[in-house]
Amino acid sequence: MAALNRSQILEEQLARIASREPLVRAWSWHDPKQVRDQLAALPADTSALPLAGITIGIKDIFDTQDMPTTYGSAAFANHRPERDAYAVAKLRAAGALIMGKTVTTEFAHQHAGPTTNPHCLDHTPGGSSSGSAAAVADNMVTMALGSQTGGSTIRPAAYCGIIGFKPTHGKVSLEGVGPLSVTMDTIGLMARSMTDICLLSSVLIEKCAAVQAPARPRIAWYPSPEVHEADQDAVRALERARDMLAAAGVEIVDIQLPANDFLALGQSNRQIMAYDAARSYESVYRIQLANLGASTIKLIETGLQITDAQFKEELGHVQKCKELFAKAMVGVDAVLTLGAPGQAPLKSTGTGSSTFNRVWTTLGVPCLTLPFGKGDTKLPLGVQFVGALNEDCQLLALGTKFEAIFADQPSV
Repeated sequence: MAALNRSQILEEQLARIASREPLVRAWSWHDPKQVRDQLAALPADTSALPLAGITIGIKDIFDTQDMPTTYGSAAFANHRPERDAYAVAKLRAAGALIMGKTVTTEFAHQHAGPTTNPHCLDHTPGGSSSGSAAAVADNMVTMALGSQTGGSTIRPAAYCGIIGFKPTHGKVSLEGVGPLSVTMDTIGLMARSMTDICLLSSVLIEKCAAVQAPARPRIAWYPSPEVHEADQDAVRALERARDMLAAAGVEIVDIQLPANDFLALGQSNRQIMAYDAARSYESVYRIQLANLGASTIKLIETGLQITDAQFKEELGHVQKCKELFAKAMVGVDAVLTLGAPGQAPLKSTGTGSSTFNRVWTTLGVPCLTLPFGKGDTKLPLGVQFVGALNEDCQLLALGTKFEAIFADQPSV
């Protein structure tokens, strides 16, 4: 990207933030001068910097040494970390421009910030990566970092009509990231195209350029045992996505996942999350209770009641399901499933349900959501693809292939 183009794009995005931020409220910290200074500091030769001049929003649970990091909580107002989180440092080293900190729910759980859905301002952008999804969707920034412990990347990406990618658990170090559940927390990537998702992945995860999608992928059809909780327009979209893939030569196959075991994974997700969160934030709870949201207090209090034995029992169930999933994925390239219950609900009702994300996050496998038309009230819908453990590169290759198949998808 030429220096002139970088400057032009940046100024367009800064103007977009200036005009739209009072409505969308995606940012917890943004300083235009600071971003311009980053651009001016880039070297003349940027050929070795894959993200040179590209703007990225950082979810406000990632430490940044030159910006506040509040973890979405009044308990950490004006907190200034001493160093960047690992992921932020990697982005800076690749030439990225850090546009600012995006709004997160408190500790990446449920207590929501002010962010709205840019497609309809009285609807939620989803959570917990609320600001990241909204900022990317509203063309304020090119890419953004989020995280996922339940459905905090995939669901808001679906609600906002962008691409969200949750890598395999542990693929990217979470050093310098405020924890929700150290057992399950995973970084999240957001962008408007698979090209940008792959570029960002190449910096943070690994270079997947040599990996190509199979000529005839085998995709497992799995709407979920909880499909009855989804809106009908979301189910119709998923069925249409399946039919479009089949028409394009993709082989649609069945997958055998024991319903009771996998339904129980959703409860495992909640129990493990509460146990971990309580141990991370008990001291904050004891000292700064008045500065915590009601849902955060409930989470910590619930977690404090979970015993070590109960926690270990849940981990045992998760391990059993990981083994079952690995066997079921032999000969299968990815699973096609719901990424969200439907369109983004009203903001007054919360950030939406992670029902269709918890299983996959708990298993630690890579997940990708692609936009897929709009629903009955003209808000975005998305469909989710889930890969086998550590098959991130293949999932990205499949996403690139399927993005082309889904191009110009009309409303359903």
